[in-house]
Amino acid sequence: MTNNVTPYWKRLWRWVSSQSLAQEKLLIVLNKSVVDALSQGLTCYKPHKPELYAQLQNKYPDQTKLLSVVQTLQLYLDVDCFQIWEILKHYMCDISYGTPDDALKNVAFVDTRPTFLLPNAWSFYYSERLFLLKLLQYIIQFKNDVSHKYCKEFNKIIDDIGIGNLKTSLISQFEKTLLATPPPRKIQNEFGSDTVRQEWAESNLREQLAILQIIMLIANEYTFTESEFTNLFKLFKKHYFGKNQGYSNFLDEQHREACLRVMYMEVGLFTVILDSGKIKNVSGWIESTKELVETELVKLEPQAEHSLMLIVWMMLTLQSETHVKLFENQYQQFGATALRMKVFIFMQQMLSSSVYSDGSKCAVIMRHRMFRLLNELCDRFDGDGTMSHQPGMMMLCADLLKAPDIAQQFWSLHKMEDQFGVVSLWHTALEYFPYNFSALSILSAGLAEAGKDSTRNLIAELKSLPVYTEIYNPNAVPLMSIHLDNAVVGRDYFPMGDESYRIEAGSKATIMERKEGTMIHFRTPYSYWTIFNSEIEKALDRKQNYQNVNVTLEKVYEGAKVLKNVLKALVGDKEIPKSLVAPSEGVFDVLVRFLKSDAAQLELLVECLSVCTTLVPMFPKDVHLRLINTGLLPRIVNHQLGHVEYAHGVSLDSAAVGAYLVTVEQPNGSYAFLGAYIDMLRSFHEASDDDRIVTEILLPGLVLILHEVFPNVCGWRYTSAHERRRLIQRCAEFLSLVLQQSSTKPNMVLLKKTCIYSLMHTENALELMKIISFGNDRLERLIQDDTNWVSGPVYQYTSTLQRCLAIVISVLRQKPLVSEDSEVSALEHLIFAQNKQMDELKVVPRVTSYINHAFNKSLSVLSCRLLKRFADGFQMSLFASLDMTAYQVRVMFLDRLRDEHETVGLKIAILEFVTTCIGKQPGLTEAFFMLNHEKVKEDEKPEENGEVVKKETDSDDGFEGILGYMAEYLGSVKSDAKSLHSPLLACIMALFHALWKNNMQILIKKLREHPKFWEYMISPLFSQIQPELRTYSQIFNVLGIELFVSRGKLEPNFQEMLELFFDINKKHLDNWINYIFSFKDRNDSEDIVDRVPVWLGLLTSWKDFVTIFCKYLPISLNIAHKAKLEAPCMNALLNELDDLKDGRLVAILAELYVIMLANWKHDCFDNRKESAKQVEILLTNTAIVYECLHPRAIRAILSIGTVAISTLDYEIKANSVTAQSIIRSVTNINSLELGKLLDEIRDDKKGNADTKDRNEDIPPIVLSLAMLEQCLDLYDDLFSGLSHWFQSTKFINKILCCLQASLQNRRHYDTSLAALRCLTAYARGPFAKDLLMSDVDQFLWLQLLPPKFELDSNGNAKNPSAWKPQEWWRVYAYSLDFISMMVMKHGQFFAGDAITFVGVHLEHLIEAVLLPRQVYNIDALNLCASTLNLVVQLVKFEARWRMENINSLIGIMRSTSACLHQCVMLIQRARRASDLTPQIDDTVIGPAPTQPAVLHRILEILHMATLCLLSFSPDLLSLLADPRLDLERWQPVVELSFGAPKITYEQFPQLTFGTILSAICLLTKSLNHAYHSDEGSGGGGRSPRGRRRACSCGSPGGPIEARRAARSESAGSISSAASALPAPNERLVAGALEATITLLASQALLAVRDPNVSARHKQLVRRELASELTVYHDFVRKRILCAAHSRPHLYRNKLGAWPLPPNEDETKLIELAKHENPCNFEDKRNDLPPPPPPKRASHDSMREYVLRKHYLVKCAQTPTKEPPSPVSHSTPTSDKKKETSRSSKRVSWAETTRDSDEIFDSSLEEIEPVYSNLTDVQINNDEDYFHFMSIVFLYICQTEL
Repeated sequence: MTNNVTPYWKRLWRWVSSQSLAQEKLLIVLNKSVVDALSQGLTCYKPHKPELYAQLQNKYPDQTKLLSVVQTLQLYLDVDCFQIWEILKHYMCDISYGTPDDALKNVAFVDTRPTFLLPNAWSFYYSERLFLLKLLQYIIQFKNDVSHKYCKEFNKIIDDIGIGNLKTSLISQFEKTLLATPPPRKIQNEFGSDTVRQEWAESNLREQLAILQIIMLIANEYTFTESEFTNLFKLFKKHYFGKNQGYSNFLDEQHREACLRVMYMEVGLFTVILDSGKIKNVSGWIESTKELVETELVKLEPQAEHSLMLIVWMMLTLQSETHVKLFENQYQQFGATALRMKVFIFMQQMLSSSVYSDGSKCAVIMRHRMFRLLNELCDRFDGDGTMSHQPGMMMLCADLLKAPDIAQQFWSLHKMEDQFGVVSLWHTALEYFPYNFSALSILSAGLAEAGKDSTRNLIAELKSLPVYTEIYNPNAVPLMSIHLDNAVVGRDYFPMGDESYRIEAGSKATIMERKEGTMIHFRTPYSYWTIFNSEIEKALDRKQNYQNVNVTLEKVYEGAKVLKNVLKALVGDKEIPKSLVAPSEGVFDVLVRFLKSDAAQLELLVECLSVCTTLVPMFPKDVHLRLINTGLLPRIVNHQLGHVEYAHGVSLDSAAVGAYLVTVEQPNGSYAFLGAYIDMLRSFHEASDDDRIVTEILLPGLVLILHEVFPNVCGWRYTSAHERRRLIQRCAEFLSLVLQQSSTKPNMVLLKKTCIYSLMHTENALELMKIISFGNDRLERLIQDDTNWVSGPVYQYTSTLQRCLAIVISVLRQKPLVSEDSEVSALEHLIFAQNKQMDELKVVPRVTSYINHAFNKSLSVLSCRLLKRFADGFQMSLFASLDMTAYQVRVMFLDRLRDEHETVGLKIAILEFVTTCIGKQPGLTEAFFMLNHEKVKEDEKPEENGEVVKKETDSDDGFEGILGYMAEYLGSVKSDAKSLHSPLLACIMALFHALWKNNMQILIKKLREHPKFWEYMISPLFSQIQPELRTYSQIFNVLGIELFVSRGKLEPNFQEMLELFFDINKKHLDNWINYIFSFKDRNDSEDIVDRVPVWLGLLTSWKDFVTIFCKYLPISLNIAHKAKLEAPCMNALLNELDDLKDGRLVAILAELYVIMLANWKHDCFDNRKESAKQVEILLTNTAIVYECLHPRAIRAILSIGTVAISTLDYEIKANSVTAQSIIRSVTNINSLELGKLLDEIRDDKKGNADTKDRNEDIPPIVLSLAMLEQCLDLYDDLFSGLSHWFQSTKFINKILCCLQASLQNRRHYDTSLAALRCLTAYARGPFAKDLLMSDVDQFLWLQLLPPKFELDSNGNAKNPSAWKPQEWWRVYAYSLDFISMMVMKHGQFFAGDAITFVGVHLEHLIEAVLLPRQVYNIDALNLCASTLNLVVQLVKFEARWRMENINSLIGIMRSTSACLHQCVMLIQRARRASDLTPQIDDTVIGPAPTQPAVLHRILEILHMATLCLLSFSPDLLSLLADPRLDLERWQPVVELSFGAPKITYEQFPQLTFGTILSAICLLTKSLNHAYHSDEGSGGGGRSPRGRRRACSCGSPGGPIEARRAARSESAGSISSAASALPAPNERLVAGALEATITLLASQALLAVRDPNVSARHKQLVRRELASELTVYHDFVRKRILCAAHSRPHLYRNKLGAWPLPPNEDETKLIELAKHENPCNFEDKRNDLPPPPPPKRASHDSMREYVLRKHYLVKCAQTPTKEPPSPVSHSTPTSDKKKETSRSSKRVSWAETTRDSDEIFDSSLEEIEPVYSNLTDVQINNDEDYFHFMSIVFLYICQTEL
C-alpha cells in the first residue's frame, strides 16, 4: 500500500491563480507534499504495481463499479492504482464539486457506466498533468513580480526545490514525454471512443510545450550548463525540433499548429540559452557544445528553423576570443546561409505565431532576446546600412518596437553616439526618405503604437526630418560647384511640385550612386506629414497625372497607419498638433474618394476609417458631418418608426458597410472593415449623445448589427477562430454600451429599447444563448489548448463571455421597457425550454457549469448572478431546468460555503442566489433547506449556551444544508459584533431577512426551537453600533415582521428581547434613536444612485418598525417613550427642510412622523406651545421649498399640518403671529398646488398628459385643501383681518377657477370634492363675505350640471375613465352643502343666486330628491339629504322664491312630498334588517356603510322633508287658538286616506294620513323600545319615587284605560321590540317624531276645522287618529311622564327652560311691532324666550347641526311669543280660493300661495305677520312638547271644532 497522496492540481491552480487565499493559507495549501510533487513534475505519478490492486479492493470492497474502472485504467496508464483511485475521486469532485474526502458520497449521483467514466477519467488525468505543469510555470513566472500577492511564497517554494533540481527534473520530464508511446488501438473499444488516441497525442504535445515554457522562464533568469544544454539539444534533435513525433500517423492537419508551437519554442529556447550575456566562459562553453550544435547546423538540407540558430550561434562565436578568429573562414558562412534562408522573415513568422503573440512571459522574453540580437547584428554589420535592405528586417524591427519597454530602449539608444543597435535602421530609413516611403513609415507605425512617451518622441523626429532623398534628375535640379559628392543647389527647387516644400538656392546636397540609381540627398529639413499630405494629394488627383496610383495608395495606407497610432496616443490629452490637421482631413477625402473605387484595397479604407474613429472623441460632430452624406454609413430611411420596427430591420439602408460585408468580407472570411465600423460606433456612443448623431449614426449602426451581423456571427466563414472571437467581442462591447447608458433623452431611450427588444424577441436571442451556453467543459478545453492561461487570446474570449452574461442580466432587468412582465419573450423561452430532448442549448445547466470554472473567478460569480436573475425574473421552476437532484444542488452550491479556500466573491454570489430563491423558487428552496431530508434524533437535547447550534450542526443531518451556515452566523455575531463587517455575514443576515420577508420562517424551525434564538438574532442591537452596516436595517425589518405575524402571541425570548430594547432604564433605545437620527456616514456629496445608502436604509427600516410596533407591541409605551421617539424625528425633519440636501430623507422623516401622529395623536404634542411653533416652522419652510419636494414628502407634511392644526387649535389661536404665519403658509401651498393643477388641465386639453388612476395616490392638492379647511374652521371673527390676505392673493378666485376647470373632469374628482369642502368651510368662517363678491354663480352653476354617464346594461361604466353616477352624486352633494351654507350665512344676499341655481338645476334637484325611490345606497341618500338641506334654507325665502321661479318651488315641494312617502316606506322595511342592506358601491374608498348608517340618513331625510312640508301647512297654535284664521287660504298637503302606505310607481305619489301615521307609530315604537331596553337593563336603579310615579300613571280606571294600558304594555314590550327600528339615534328619532307629529296635527286640525270638509270625513279623521295614535299616547303616558328625568334628549323642547341673551336686531323688530300694534304686546312681558340650541358636538356634521338647530334658531330670530314649533312660518292660501269649492284632489302645490303685495313685501323683509292676542297660549314649563301633542290629539278627537 502506498502512502503517496496525489494533489488535486486543478483545485490548486484555481486557488493559487485566483489570489483569493491569504499568504498563510497558501503555504498550508502548498505544503511539503505538494512542493515535492511540483519538483518531481510528471514523475510524481508512480508506475503501476499489480500487487497493490488487491489492497485497494480490500480497502473499498463496496465500490465495485469504481474498482472495475480503476482496473481498466491500469492497463493504459502506467500509474499506481491508489493514485488512479485518487484521480477518480478528484474527477467526481470536478463534475459535482465537494472535497476529495467526501467524493465517494457523490457516487450515487454520478454516471458510473464504464463507457462514461473511462474516457472522462482518462481525459481528467491528462488535464491534471497539464495543471501540474501550468501551476509550476505560474509560480516561476510570478516569483519575481513584486506586484503579485504571493511573490515571496513563490520564491520560497522555488528555493526549497532548487533551480538545479528543477532543471534536471524538467529535462527528464521532457524526455519522458518524447519517449511516451501512444495507447494501443484496443483502447478505442474499451473506451467506446475513436478519438482517444488522438486526444492522447494532443495531451502529449501540450505537455511538451508546457515543459518548454517552464524551461524558457528558467533560462531567462538562470544560466544553463553545457551538460544541461547538451541534454536538452539532443532531445530537440531527437524529434527533429517537434516535426518528427513518434505518433504522426494519427496527427491531422489541425495538429500542425501544435507541432509548430513546439518547434518555435525549442528554437526560442536555443536562442535564449545562447545569450552571451548569461554565459561566463563563452569559449569553454562553445567548445563543450560545438560538436553537437554544429553537426546539426551544417546539414546539407537546413530547414527554416536552422536560420535563426545559425545567426545565434554565429553571434555567440563572435563573443569568444578563441572563435572570433574563425569568423571569416567558418562562421561568416553561418550568417550568409541564414540570410539566404531569409532569417528575418522566419523571425517575424515566429513572433507572429500563437506561442509568441499571446502576451505571455515567454513571448516577452523572446521579443527582448530578438531585440538584443538585432542590436548586436546592427552594431556588427550595419555600418553601410545594408541591414535595412534585408527582407523582413523593417517589419521585424517595427513589430518589436510596438512593446513600450522595447521602444523605451530604442529611444535610449537613439541618444547614443555609437553602439546604438537598431537605431541604425532608423537612420537608414531617414536617409532614403521619401524615396523609400515604406521603411520610415513602418518603423514609425511601430513606435507610435508603443505609448504616449514613444509617440511624443516620434512626433518630434517626424516634425523635422534631416534629409530629403530622390532620384537625381539633372534637368530638374541645377547644381553648382560639385565637389566629390557634395553640391550646391543653383536655384529654388520644389521637389513635390508645389510650395509645400522648397529647397532654397544655395542649399547643400549630396549625390551618391546607389543600387537603385543616382540619388540626390537635400539637407533642407522638412516634415513627414508634408510628404504624407503630398501623397494624399496625388491619390486624390482626378486628372491622373500620376500614373502609378497603386504605389501612391500603398504609401497613403502606410502613412494612415502612422497617423492612426499617433492620434490614438494624443487624443486622450485633447491636443493634436497643427501639422496633423491637414493629413487627417486628407484621410477623410481619401476614404470618400475611393469608397466605391476598385483601385483601393480594403485595407486602406479600413485604416482611413480607423483614423476617423480616432478623431471622434475630440470632434464627434465634425466627423459626423464629414461622413453622414458619403454613402459610407448605414442609415434609417424612416425616422418615425418605433423600436419594434427598428429591431426587425425595417427602413434600414446598409450602404457601403453592408455592401463590403456581403461582397468582400464574407467570402474572404476577414471582417476588418466591419470591425472598424463597430469601433467607430463605440467611439460615437462614448463621445456624444447628440440627437443627430444618435439617429443618423448610432441607431442605424445598432440596427445593422442586430439585424445583419449578430444573428449570423456564429455562422459566417472566418480565416481563424481569433477573427470570429474578435468580432463577437466587438459586438458584445457595443451592445453593452447601449444597454448600460442611463440617459433619459428620447433618442437614447429609443436606442436602448431597440437593443433590448431585438435581443429578447428576435433571432438575436438564439445567438446570445448560443454564446453563453458554450459550457464550462468546452471553455476549459479551449483554454487548455491555449499557450497562455493567464492572459492569452482564449482568456480574452472568457471576458467576452462574461460580457454576454452581463448583457443577458441587463436585458432581463430592463424588460419592462419593451414589454409586460407577464409576456414571455423568445429569450425566456430559450432559457426555460421544456422539452429536454429538443433543448440542445441547455442554457441553465451550462450557465451553472461556469461556477466550476478554474481560470477566471469573475466568470463564476457572474454565472451565479445570472442564475439569480433567472430565479427572480421568471415564474418557472429553475430547479427543473437545472436537471439536478436536490443533493447535487446542495453539493454544487452550498458545499462551497464550507470551503475555506473558496473565493469570497463566489460565496457572496451563492448566498444572494439562495436569498433570491426564497419566495421565488420553491423547488430550489426545498433543496437548499433540505425539507425532505430532516431527521430529528430523539436523544438530542438542547444546550443552554450558545454553542448548541454548532453542536447540532455536526450531529443533525438536517443542518447539512444552509441551516448550518446560518447557525454559525448566530454564534459569530453574538461573540463579536465587529464581525458584522464581513460581507459573508451580511449575506447571511440578508438570508434571514428574506425568510421573514417572504413569510417562510418555518424553514429555520430547528434554529428557532432554541430557547435563546432571539437573543442571538438581535444581539447586534445590544452591542456597540458598527458603522456602514445594512445588517441593522434587516434586523429591524425582521423584528417588525415577527411582531406583525405574532399578533400578541410572542415567543418568550422574543418578548424578553423587546422589553430589554424598550427598557427606559437601559440605554439601548436612546443609543439607537441618537444613531439613527444622526445619519452617521452620510456624505452630502454622494450621488443619488439606485442603491440606497446605509444610513437612509436604516431610517427606512426604523420607520417600518415603528409602523408595526405602534399597533402590535405588547409593551405599553409611556409618554417618555413617545417623546424620545417623536422629538428627534420632528427636529430632524425641520433641519432637513431648512437645508434640503436630500429629498428622500425629508420624505421618510415626514412619513415616520405621520405614523407616530396617527397612532399616538395628542401624545405627540407633549409641549403644546412648542409643538405649535414647530408646526409653524414646518409649514413655513415647506411653503418655501415646496416645489423641490418629492410627492411623498408633500403628502406626509400636509397630513402632519392638517392633524396638528386640528389638535393644537387653542395654542395656535392664542398666538396671533403663529396663527397668521400658518394661514399664510397654507395659502401659499394651496396657491402653488392650484397653479400646478391649472397647468395640468391645460396640458390635458393639449393631449400631453397621461391619464392617471385616481386610486393610486391621493393628489397633494386634496391634502392641501383639507389642511386649509382645518385652518378655516379654526379661525373665528378675531382673525377677520386676514380677509385682506385672501383678497390680495386672490385665493378664492383661484379655487373657483380650479373648480370651473376640474368639476367636469373625472381625473380631478378628488380635487373637486376637496375644493368644495374647502369652500364650504370658507363660507362658514369669518371670511365668508369674500364669496359674495366672487361671482360664484358664474363659475359653478353651469359646471355643476351633471356629465353624461356611459353605462352598460349592468349599470357599470363602459369606459373606466368615464364618470360613474355615484361619483357625481358625491360632487353634487358637496356643492349643495356649499350653497346651503352660503344661504344660511348670507340670507337674502345670496338667496337670489341660490334660487337661480334651483331654476337651472331643477330637473336634477328633483331627481336628487327622488333618488331614495330608485336606489338607497349611502351616496344617493347623502345627495338627497344635501338637496333637502338646501330646500330647508330656501323655504325661509318662500315668497321671493315663489315670485322669481314658482315652477321650481312647485316641482321641489312635490318631489319632497314623494320623498317623505318613500322614506316612510324605507323605514317600514328597516324593521327587517335584511331589507335595508345598503347597496355595494365599488367606487367607495374605505369601509362600506352599515345598515344603521343608512337608516340614520333616511331619518334625517324624513325629518328635513317634514320640515319643508310644515312650511306649507298652517301654524299649529294658530289652528288651535286663532279664531280669525282664514282656513280657506290654506290648501291641504296630506291626502285624506288612512290606509297603510303602499308601493306605487307614480312619479309623485300623494302623501296620506296613513303614511304619516305609520311613520309616527314606527318612530314611537323605536323610542318606546329604547326606553324598554333601558328599563330592562337599569330598572333596578330607579328611585322609589320613580316607581310610584310609574304606578300612578296607570291608575285611572275604566275599560278604555285598561284596554289602552294593555295595548300599551303589549306595544312597549313585545310588538315594539319586534317592529321597532334597529337601534337608531334617539335624538334623531325624537326630532323626526316631533316634526311628523306636528305636521299630522296641523293637517288634521285643518281638515277638522275646515267647514268645506264633510262631517263624515271629519269623523273619520277623529276615529282614525284616536285608534292609530294609541301607541303614541301610551308612550307619552308611560315613558314621558314617568321617565322623562332619565332621558336628557327629550328635554330640548321644554318651553322657558333657559333664557336667551338679548339680540339687538330682535329687540328693534319687537319694539317696531309694539309701536305698530301695542295691544298685541300687553300681556307678553312675563314670557321667556325659547331655549338656546344645544352645543354642537365636535364630531357632528354640518348637516346634523343644521337639522338639530333649525327650528329653535328660527324661533330665536323671530319676535314672537308663540310656543316653539318645527314650522318656520305659515303660508296662507290665496284669497281667490275662498269661494271655490275644494276639489276631491285635496293636494295642490300651485294653489298654496300668497298673492298680496303686502305679504310679498313683508316676506322679503323677513318680518312675520302681526299676531293678535288670540294666539296667546300659556303652556306649563314642566310639560314636554310630546305631552302637549298628546293632549292636542286627544283634544282633536274628543272636541267638535
